[in-house]
Amino acid sequence: MQTTAAEILQVFKQAGIRPQVMDQLKPDVPLALQGLDSIDLPTIAAAAEQHFKIDLSDADAHKLRTVHDYVRFVNQKLK
Repeated sequence: MQTTAAEILQVFKQAGIRPQVMDQLKPDVPLALQGLDSIDLPTIAAAAEQHFKIDLSDADAHKLRTVHDYVRFVNQKLK
């Protein structure tokens, strides 16, 4: 089963990312440049780890800068 950007965004929403940020997210722009802060980034990494039941180390989480990065990473882990 492959994940999509829409599913990743749903995980972000469930993680509590503010609606005004969610409404403006672009999948190919770094999350840190779109209103997500140093508290949001680990929160969404933990939510993705829990939702997809994958291991997401801190080192890997630091590499995930965009929604598309999350899609690629999760799909690779789900293979």
